[in-house]
Amino acid sequence: MASPDRLREAIRARTFPSELRGDVMPLVRSVVDGGGESVLGVLFFGSRRTQASPDSWSGYDLFVLTREYREFYRSLRSAGALRRSPSVVAALNTILPPNQISVREAGESPALAKCAVISLATLLRETSLRRRDHFCVGRLFQPTEVLYARDAATAESLLDALVSAHRATLSWVRPWLPDTFDVETYCRTLLRVSLGREIRPEPEGRSDALWLAQKDYLAAVYDIVLGDLATTGELRTTGAGIYALARRVSAAERLRTTAYFRRSMLRATERWLKYMITFDDWLEYIVRKARRHSGEDIVLTQRERRLPIVFLWPRVIRYLRHKGPKAK
Repeated sequence: MASPDRLREAIRARTFPSELRGDVMPLVRSVVDGGGESVLGVLFFGSRRTQASPDSWSGYDLFVLTREYREFYRSLRSAGALRRSPSVVAALNTILPPNQISVREAGESPALAKCAVISLATLLRETSLRRRDHFCVGRLFQPTEVLYARDAATAESLLDALVSAHRATLSWVRPWLPDTFDVETYCRTLLRVSLGREIRPEPEGRSDALWLAQKDYLAAVYDIVLGDLATTGELRTTGAGIYALARRVSAAERLRTTAYFRRSMLRATERWLKYMITFDDWLEYIVRKARRHSGEDIVLTQRERRLPIVFLWPRVIRYLRHKGPKAK
């Protein structure tokens, strides 16, 4: 039999930190205090979490799990942490979850949290085989920390989502796996394929940098994942620690997986348009991100600052879609 409990406990041991990080916890407190009773949990992920070459402009990436969107945004607005209309932002969150919002630590600190706001029920769906796109699984198959859970039941639900995101990796990476592979090759392929299908550009070698930064976690956890998949018949072993697909990738599966990533890219583009409303100071943030990832200086004209939706957006899209070689 497969060992889901073993996988669950391996992820639990690496996801619920024994000592909470002092650098991010003030931001988490700002989110929880500002969002009030509607906040169910906070997950910490991304370059600040893994220390995979973050720069001084890198924000802290958080998933914020809520009970009810409108209640959450009303509470943030009352706390002075949201400039937009709570009803409008909540409606956008319902249409195309998650929203991205910015929350700063209380006081004059420049620390910024980039919060992906999503309901717990939606997170559970979006880390399962019923997901609508790659946004959640593309982030949560990597190291994550649960920095806040309202109660024990919520903590277990968050762990459910993380376990599911890890086990679902085979469903989207199969067409790109070599004939035989070990844990390292599997994880490197996951990173390369997932990053290659993001709307934002990543510098050359980013997947390799992420592997080096995350390998202790990835190697330990995906050793269990691959062993379980071999036990259930999805994979077959060809040697010690060496695996192969138990069934070949059909042409129809390749088409479905390609369509899945194209749909994800379309939905990601739509989210970027939505962030102009939900993310405070989005213009400066997106320019810094495009400059950071493209390596090119970006100077906005007065016309672009005055009417960014008309004059800046096509330019930003070109920057965001500029990538190195795509995953093969």
